[in-house]
Amino acid sequence: MKKKLQPVIDSVSEEMREHTQAKYDAWDEVIERDFLLKGSAHQKSYALSLLKDPSVYMYAFFQNKEGTNMKLYPYQDLIINDQSKRIIFCAANQIGKSVTLCCKAVHFALTNPGKTILMISKTLPQSKDLLREIKRLLNTSKLDYKAQIGDSENKTEVYFRHYETYQDSNGKEHTRELSQSRIICVPATEAALGYAADLLLIDELAFYENGRWIYFQILQPRTYTTKGQIICFGNPNGQQGVYWELWNDPDFSRYQFNFLDKPGNTQEEYDKLREKLTKEEFDSTVNAVFTSPEGGFFSLEERRGMQSEKPNVLPGLLVQPLFVFFDWGKAGDRTVRASGYPVGDGEDLGVNIVELKEYDQGTPYDEIISELQGLIKTYGFNNVAMVGWDNTGVGRGIEDFIKRVEEIGVTAMPVEFSLQNKSRIYTMFKLLVEKNLRKRGFLELPFIPECDNQLAKLRFKRSTKGYLQVHHEDERDRDDFPDAIAGLISLIIQPENPPVSATIIGESEDSPKLGFDVNNSEGLGFIPR
Repeated sequence: MKKKLQPVIDSVSEEMREHTQAKYDAWDEVIERDFLLKGSAHQKSYALSLLKDPSVYMYAFFQNKEGTNMKLYPYQDLIINDQSKRIIFCAANQIGKSVTLCCKAVHFALTNPGKTILMISKTLPQSKDLLREIKRLLNTSKLDYKAQIGDSENKTEVYFRHYETYQDSNGKEHTRELSQSRIICVPATEAALGYAADLLLIDELAFYENGRWIYFQILQPRTYTTKGQIICFGNPNGQQGVYWELWNDPDFSRYQFNFLDKPGNTQEEYDKLREKLTKEEFDSTVNAVFTSPEGGFFSLEERRGMQSEKPNVLPGLLVQPLFVFFDWGKAGDRTVRASGYPVGDGEDLGVNIVELKEYDQGTPYDEIISELQGLIKTYGFNNVAMVGWDNTGVGRGIEDFIKRVEEIGVTAMPVEFSLQNKSRIYTMFKLLVEKNLRKRGFLELPFIPECDNQLAKLRFKRSTKGYLQVHHEDERDRDDFPDAIAGLISLIIQPENPPVSATIIGESEDSPKLGFDVNNSEGLGFIPR
């Protein structure tokens, strides 16, 4: 009989809050009434029993960054006390995943002589960050402990010396040293090999390269002899990879908490993040939701929102300088010219595309360039802000295009549609489409059946290096119109900044969308002209 998945604990209830607070209140009473020094045997036993709870232990002996007693949140308290052999914690960013991990490690190391805690991060610098947080906790401790901290090329570690007091046959007390416990922080590489882990804490597993190999061939085997506990922490990276696989493993206790579960985070902040991020960025980093890894780039609703039944012609009178972008026809493609101008400014900067002109296949470059020169002369070079084009694979013949545009006095901007740059350009396109869906006016273009058809057939997936790959539903399909639109948006929104990489997050089953984890967060801000 197939084992059922364990239920997901995915919200903080008032009962949870009261339960956690009651623990802290109980310890406050222990201190206020001085049970440990002046209490009865029963009261001392009661106080020591409270310290078996990791949350109480951290509250009693450690401090947070503000200098007050370390007070874990209800969801942290719940996870750190779970004794299940396998736990997965899917959470929003910045709600205390790593702190929970460090508190769990410190408590286990200080209360279990001879045990090994193995903490895994994606990179060595991240491993060192975990160790820094552990050192910070230890520096605030009221405990009398002895620890030795080491650092090497591929790991960082803390060793704790343990002692116990015993009486000999004559009743005389002695102290003897027990086996040391240790916390070892390593990156997600073979550096973890050779350790038998009693507690294995894995941070941000969803974003490891070769994650399944790392987990099943390096990390999980560390617990085969010890029968140790494994806890995986992180925000989701779509319905893909080993993190999604473990989320659907019936042996795992499952926790899922979002931005609003952390005390102090507000609905206003939550709503603002929703406005700033794509749906899948939001689902992953704020809502902690797994989304499907691949599918349609634009939903039907998004396509309808950006296209309108307006004339597909250049205006007789420009309200502001015009931007022009060419997606040059290569083998089997056609050249498409996209023209438009910015609307709004600041965070409300959008794009109004006034014309999408498709040239017949095989139309000579000279003919297209001559037409552009006529357009510039008609409007005046001061009224054409910039001309850009997809510079990928068009050959040296296009160099004449650059000279002829610049001779008129208009800025010429080549754009390389490499995988990395195209990831960034289409990220900007998608962000604008989603903003437009929430509030009309961020992106408008004329409805052209062939353009709509090409937009509908766009698909996306992740490359082996994590870059977004926008591709056709079928190899026979074309993407001339989408590339021209995306290129024009990149000129208008951020002409000054070169594209940077983007990483796919995924889509929901109901409404296919795209999400990204962009390496350069500053590169996402819209720049007013």
